[in-house]
Amino acid sequence: MSKQQKLPGSLASSRWLISHTLDLLPPLALASLLACLNRLVALGIYLLAGVGLVQVIGLELPGPSSRVPIGLLIVAIIFAGLLKGGLRYAEQYVGHKVAFLALSRLRSTMYEAFAKQAPFTAATKSSGSLLAKATGDIDKVEVFFAHTLPPAVAAVVVSATVSWWTYLNFGSTPALILLSGYVIVGLLLPMIGVPTLRRAASSAATSRGKQNQLVMESLAGVEVLHAFDAGEQMIKRLAITASADAAQGNRAGWVTGLRAALSQIVTWGSALALVLASETTLSATIILVVIAVPSYDSVRTVDGFVLGLQDSLASARRLFATASAPPVVAEQRGSVPLPHTGTLSVQNLSVFHDQRQVVEGVDFSISPGELLTVVGASGSGKSSIAAALVRALKSNGTLSLGEVQLDMVPLAELRSRIVLVSQEAVMVRGSIRENLVLGAEGITDEELRSVINELGLGPWLRAQRDGLDTRLADRSSSLSGGQRQRLALARALVRHPAVLIMDESTSALDADSEQLVLNAINERRGYGMGVLMISHRLATVREANTVMVLDAGKIVESGTPQALLADTSGVFYSMVVRENDRITAESP
Repeated sequence: MSKQQKLPGSLASSRWLISHTLDLLPPLALASLLACLNRLVALGIYLLAGVGLVQVIGLELPGPSSRVPIGLLIVAIIFAGLLKGGLRYAEQYVGHKVAFLALSRLRSTMYEAFAKQAPFTAATKSSGSLLAKATGDIDKVEVFFAHTLPPAVAAVVVSATVSWWTYLNFGSTPALILLSGYVIVGLLLPMIGVPTLRRAASSAATSRGKQNQLVMESLAGVEVLHAFDAGEQMIKRLAITASADAAQGNRAGWVTGLRAALSQIVTWGSALALVLASETTLSATIILVVIAVPSYDSVRTVDGFVLGLQDSLASARRLFATASAPPVVAEQRGSVPLPHTGTLSVQNLSVFHDQRQVVEGVDFSISPGELLTVVGASGSGKSSIAAALVRALKSNGTLSLGEVQLDMVPLAELRSRIVLVSQEAVMVRGSIRENLVLGAEGITDEELRSVINELGLGPWLRAQRDGLDTRLADRSSSLSGGQRQRLALARALVRHPAVLIMDESTSALDADSEQLVLNAINERRGYGMGVLMISHRLATVREANTVMVLDAGKIVESGTPQALLADTSGVFYSMVVRENDRITAESP
C-alpha cells in the first residue's frame, strides 16, 4: 500500500468484517439475548432492594401490595444474583467464543493476503507494520465482535423496557424524562469528539507499526547497538515515535473525561427530575429512582464501547486495506504446467519497483547445465532480475522455460521449478527437517542427509543428538551465517529445480566451504540443472559459461570469462583488477 493510498471508510471495513463472519451471527444473537436477560435481572435485583428499603424505613408499598417478608426478599435477591452471574458468564463465554473464532478467521485471511503479496512485499515493506497488523490490529478487532452488538442490543432493550414499565406504573411524564435521558446518554453523548477519537485510534494503530519496526530492528541488530553504544539513540527514536500518539491520546482523554462527566450529570439530573415530577407516593418514587439510576448503566455501555470501537474500526481499516490490496504479481487463470527441464529464455526484460524502472532491456538465456554469472556494482539490478524470474517483482518482457511463458504458470509451480536462494538465508522455528522440506512432499531423510553431506554439513549434523529432528533456536541464532546459507542451498537442491538462482548465497562461506558448494552445483549441472549465479566474488565466475555485467539496470558487457578478461579496456577486466589489488593489499 503506497503512502498516498487512503484507508477505506469505517462502513466498508465493517461490511468486510461481517462478510467474513456471517455464519457467526446466530451465536452473536444468542450473546445479545443473554446480555439483555443479564441486565434485566440486575434491574430486578434493584427492584427487590428498593422494596426492602421502603419497608425498612417504615413506608407502605405502593398499590394494593402487602408487606413482603424481608427473609423472602433476601432469598429472592440471592437467587437473582446467582442467575445474573450465570447469565453474565454465558454472555461472556458465547460473545468471546464468537470473537476468537472471528479473530482466527481474520488471521487466516491476513496470512493469505501476505502470502499473495510475498515474497517481495514482506522483504521491502515495514515488517514491523506487517507484524502489527497480524497481531495487534487483529486483537483490537475483538472489540467489534465481543463488545459491540450485545451491549448495543441490551441498551435498546433495557431502555425501552424501563421506559414502558415507568409509563404503565407512573405515567407519561416520568417515562419521557427517562427516555430523554437514555437518548442523551446513549446517542448524543457518544457523538461528542468522535473525529478526535478516530484520529487518536488511527494514530495509535500507525504508531504500533512504527514501534514494532523499531523493536524488531533493535533486536536484529542488538550486537551492533552494543558495539556502538547506540542503545540510548534507539530509545530516543522510540520515544519520538510515541510522542505524536501521546498527543492524540491526551486529546482523546479530554473527550472521554468530558463525556463521562456529562453522562453522570444526565443520570443524576434525570433522577432529580423524577423526584420533582413525581405525583405518587414517596415509596413509589424511591422504587422508581432505585431502578432508574442503575438502568443508565446499560445505556452508558454504548459510550464505553464507542471508545473501543474507534480503535477496532481503525485496525479494521488497516486490515481491510491490506487484505484488499492487489498482489505484486497476479496469479493467472488457465495456467499451464512448466516442463521439468528446458532453456530459460529472457527477452527485453524490464523490472519495476514502486513504479520505478530498475532494469531495462535485458536479454539472456540459460540452457540446461549452463552457468550464467551476473556481476555488477550494488544497485545495478542483479537481485531485481532474480526476483523477476520467480515473479516476485512486476516486470515486462518475454520470460519462458522450455517455450512456456512464465507468466502463464501457477506461481507455486514456477517457484518449485525455478528456485531462488538469496543472501539472507531465513530459517523458520522448527526442526532441521522442517526447515529443509517446508511443506514439499516426497522428500526422504536419505535425500536430506545426502545433500547435507555434499555441502559439507555432514559432520555438523552427525554431532547433533537429534539429527534431522534437532530444533533450531529462535532466529536460528545457534547457526553461523555459513551454516544457514548451506542449509538454504540444501533446501533448494533437494527439490531438483530446473533452474537454480543463487543471489549472493555463498557470501558467508570460506573458500573451502564455497568450493564444496560449487562442486555440488556443478554435479547437478551435469544432470541438466541451469544456474544463474549473482556474486560480488569474481573468483566464482571462472567456471561460468557466460558472464553478464550490469550497470544501472542495463547489460554493459556479456561473454565468456576468457573473452571478457582479454579485453583490457572492458568493465569486467577493471573489476577483476580492482579485486586482485584488494586481495593483495589485505594479504599479510
